[in-house]
Amino acid sequence: MHCPKFILHVITEPDNQTFCPIRVIALIGCLQYFGLNTANFIRHGVFDPQAYAIGLGALIAGAGVALGLKKDSGNGNGSK
Repeated sequence: MHCPKFILHVITEPDNQTFCPIRVIALIGCLQYFGLNTANFIRHGVFDPQAYAIGLGALIAGAGVALGLKKDSGNGNGSK
C-alpha cells in the first residue's frame, strides 16, 4: 500500500489489515468539513467559530460513538 503508515493506522481495524468503513468515512468527512469551512470563509469572508466548533464536535462525537458501538474495533490499544 502506498499511503503513509500513520494514515493506514487511522483507517484500519486494530489488525492494521482490514479497512474500517466508519473510520474511512470519518476521515473523509473531517477533510470535507475543513474544506467547506475554508471555502465558505474565502467566499464570504465570515467565520463563525461557535458554529464551527459545534459542527466539528458533533462530527468527532458521532465517529466516536459509531466506533464504540462496533464489536470488532477493540479497546484502542490494538488488542481485542
